Amino acid sequence: MRQRDQERPSARARELVESSVRREAQIVGLRQVDVPTLEDVEHRRLHLWIVMVVIVLAISAALAGMAAWGEPADGQSMRGTLLTFGVLALVAGFCAYSIEKELHLRRLTKVLVDERVLVTALASRLEELSVLLDAGQAMNAVLELEEVLRRILDNALDLLGAADGSVLLAEEEERRLRAVTVRGNDAARDAIVPYGSGIAGRVAETLESLLIQGDLDGDREATPHSAMSVPLVHRGALLGVLNVNASDAGRAFDEYDLRALSLFGEHAASAIANARLYEQERANALALAHRAFHDPLTDLANRSLLIERLDAALSTRAPGRTAAVLWLDLDDFKRVNDSLGHAAGDDLLREVAARLRSVLRPTDLAARLGGDEFAVVLDGVRTAEDAQHAGERVLLALSAPMMVADRPVSVRASVGVAVASTGEWTTDEILRNADVAMYIAKSAGKACVRVFEPSMHDALVSRLELETEMEQAVESAELVLHYQPIVELRTGRIVGMEALVRWDHPDRGLLPPGDFVPLAEETGQILGIDRWVLLQACCQARQWQREVLSGGPLEVSVNLSTRQLEDDSVVDMVKLALEVSGLAPECLVLEVTESFVLRDEVAGARRLRALRELGVRLAIDDFGTGYSSLSYLRQLPVDVLKIDRSFTTRLGDSAEDDALVHAIMRLADSLGLRAVAEGVEDAGQRDALVEMGCTQGQGWHFAKAVEPREMEALLRLSTTLPQSVS
Repeated sequence: MRQRDQERPSARARELVESSVRREAQIVGLRQVDVPTLEDVEHRRLHLWIVMVVIVLAISAALAGMAAWGEPADGQSMRGTLLTFGVLALVAGFCAYSIEKELHLRRLTKVLVDERVLVTALASRLEELSVLLDAGQAMNAVLELEEVLRRILDNALDLLGAADGSVLLAEEEERRLRAVTVRGNDAARDAIVPYGSGIAGRVAETLESLLIQGDLDGDREATPHSAMSVPLVHRGALLGVLNVNASDAGRAFDEYDLRALSLFGEHAASAIANARLYEQERANALALAHRAFHDPLTDLANRSLLIERLDAALSTRAPGRTAAVLWLDLDDFKRVNDSLGHAAGDDLLREVAARLRSVLRPTDLAARLGGDEFAVVLDGVRTAEDAQHAGERVLLALSAPMMVADRPVSVRASVGVAVASTGEWTTDEILRNADVAMYIAKSAGKACVRVFEPSMHDALVSRLELETEMEQAVESAELVLHYQPIVELRTGRIVGMEALVRWDHPDRGLLPPGDFVPLAEETGQILGIDRWVLLQACCQARQWQREVLSGGPLEVSVNLSTRQLEDDSVVDMVKLALEVSGLAPECLVLEVTESFVLRDEVAGARRLRALRELGVRLAIDDFGTGYSSLSYLRQLPVDVLKIDRSFTTRLGDSAEDDALVHAIMRLADSLGLRAVAEGVEDAGQRDALVEMGCTQGQGWHFAKAVEPREMEALLRLSTTLPQSVS
């Protein structure tokens, strides 16, 4: 349609020229020719000259003949004179006719020459326009935006014989143009042109093409001799501006050049729009592909990409090199979600991901497998020690507190390592083995690295079997309580007891807490175990108060797991146990670990106060191992500090431990707290504790944890356990 519009003015001009030619042709006698040519005109001119020569020769011959006839008479002389004048008049008229025709022939010749020049010029213009349009259509076949812009500028400059130019893209929000493609003046690249400023800015403001001849606003240096600037508009939206400058002072653009460049600009704008659409679609496709292989929360690789990279690493191992997998599980991540909320938990996971990236090599790949589990593919490691060191670097990176919800949060992780030391391991096997090693790391106390060994698989199978059997342990009455007496160190008199759970496994025998309690804490089964232990201990203590001590006082200490303390129902659980058993609240001592308080001091103190309001007593178990803030300890509603056995057992052997226990005793005394020493194994340790002011203790020196019937026998006999001489 645009091409037909361009051709219409040319057709009308041609019709006017042809009409003028026909009129002149009729005047000179070329009626038989529809549209005469220069050759027709030359033939007509030759014809007229031949006729004129023939007539002149004929008249000359006639006049010569008359002269040859002799002297005429008077009458005949008159007639001869008249005849002569008539012939001369005829010759003169014919000459005038011939001259007129010659003038018309010359005019016709000029018109035909002008027509030929015009046709040649139109053909040249149409050819130039056709090339521009072809170039515009060719640009629409290119998809890369940078290449499209380069072709737009190169085609425009080459076809118009221009020296330099630029393509500026519009930035609508800032209402400015940015020069992205430049030829002839590299300094102009990335130049910023606000709308309305300069030539390109005016074009962007008005959306009208601009032809410049000479100076603009008298600024000769800033404006080329001849230049054009056209807007690049697609569907009413400004995409940019195309600038073209003439090659030299002798080249001047005209209106036709401007119209041709404007038409070319329409195709250029369409090409830019197509390229941008392609870029957007390509970006969308890349984003979809990225989402398909990456975790949306942390932007780490997901399981699919991890398996793909591990497959590649296993299949392309260089000599002396191998692949390894680190399997990470954050320890106690649930407490962050429960105490600070899931948004804080997400922030923590993102920070963990960032720290993982910071310690890995470019050839390694970190992935989030879901929840709080991560994995790392180590490509090109030499030995298992190298992989283990990588796991230790990860733990070190995670050891520094992380700011979550405007507060520092400490994170630990258990890391399992599996190294593909032989070609027999498949991708699934190495992932499974790394997972197994991670579970072994958790069971070893968490916050550590373990390298997979074949024996670990059997241990994990045993662990899974134990987990399944533990689900039925409470209902099957396989759990039992043993009691360890708590005595006055000076007198050896029993003043209380600590209830300690055991599992009377039908196949494995009597299992101590260390064999199943950590697993129960991981799986959440500890909640049911804690409820059973608390109720049984309260009922047993109350029974012995009535039946053995005739209503006398007897304290019973019960350990509450961190999982239980973090559960919102713990206060109601304790209250129910007291009501069902009838035990006085002051006879129940709830032991909590120092680590529970350290995890969230505010929430921990709030939970402890709620328990303390029931009237029970609170003890911090294993005191001295968690690096408590002594200033904060003053604010906790606790009654008892239980000195960890790791300090007690080295009394007399380590001056540092002696000093530490002595410091704990002074702290307890200053805070009005009772101190109970754990792990007293001989009389020397007991005597040292007494000298330091410790009043109560428990340990094998007095009695191991015994069955209920043995504990009852000790109470009935009012047994005084070994005491110092004082």
